[in-house]
Amino acid sequence: MSNLEIFVSVIGVLLGYFIVSKFLNRNNTPINIPEPKRYLPGKTMSEEEFRAAELLFNNKKEGYIVKHWRGHHSLSMSFWVNNFAINVLFLIITAYWADFGPRTEDPVLLARVILTLTVLGYVIIYPWQFVGLWRSANFYIKDKQKKFWPRVVKFLLIIGALITLVDLTSEQQIYKDLYHHSFELTKESNYDVRLEDQTIILNGDLNYGISEAVDQLISDNPYVDSIILNSNGGLVYEGSKLSSLILSNSLNTYTTNGCKSACTIAYISGNRRYISKGSSLGFHQYSNYRKQSAIEKIALFDLQQGDAYLFKKRGVSEEFIDVMYQASPDDMWYPTDDELFAHGLVHEYAK
Repeated sequence: MSNLEIFVSVIGVLLGYFIVSKFLNRNNTPINIPEPKRYLPGKTMSEEEFRAAELLFNNKKEGYIVKHWRGHHSLSMSFWVNNFAINVLFLIITAYWADFGPRTEDPVLLARVILTLTVLGYVIIYPWQFVGLWRSANFYIKDKQKKFWPRVVKFLLIIGALITLVDLTSEQQIYKDLYHHSFELTKESNYDVRLEDQTIILNGDLNYGISEAVDQLISDNPYVDSIILNSNGGLVYEGSKLSSLILSNSLNTYTTNGCKSACTIAYISGNRRYISKGSSLGFHQYSNYRKQSAIEKIALFDLQQGDAYLFKKRGVSEEFIDVMYQASPDDMWYPTDDELFAHGLVHEYAK
């Protein structure tokens, strides 16, 4: 970090501290509740005493959320429970959906859940935490006449707000991807699925919903015995669902124009596997098509290992499996026909 960046960061923290202090302290006067008096039997309250009792009653019936928002929780509870503990819990939930469900969960559902959690966190939970903790710090100063820890808390809040702003700015592409997966992915249909005799012909990308189209054809035509897969790949989720359909219905698999990337997951599931001369199978490492966290890379690696085990169960040699994912996500490895036959991926040429 350069000296200029350090200077700008310090100035930003100081300005943020004083601006937020000015804004949140405008109407932040504590509720002074008079000490209740003891009354003799038969005596009634004065109007002033009644107001005090009413304030005491209203303060006690505050809900937990409202109580934090108004700063009426203790500083320690506001900081450790309402901020720290909730943030840890929220992080665990988000990490699970974002990093541990790339294949087992529907990609549209996955994106919508993560997007919902993101909006909930930044638009509702974070402002609630910030304002409530800031107000609690103010009450702590007024009640206990101590300023050190409340000011530390306030500076931490300002620093956290600046970090959050930087994160939102630097991760714009991630949020665009989430929006695309949530609302645009279902509109993509760059494929054609049709039935000829007892064979399903699939041409195009493995877009969202293609496995449902295949499943419908199988349901409507119980005598289907094979599927032709001509695809450059697409969603691993769809490749896996096609794999399950092919395995459960004991279909033979063919490719006449090539089967690459996620398509190979479906192809290897065939009972008997055929390839046309001049066609090919293509392999590379899995990718989310965006910058990945360390946990996401681990999840994708585990995903590849799971598919490698599928290839092994389908009779592919260990030697081939060891090099199957050697190509980067931006590249593609095309084994020769001799390699495909020798290592058990293909059984025969298509006639």
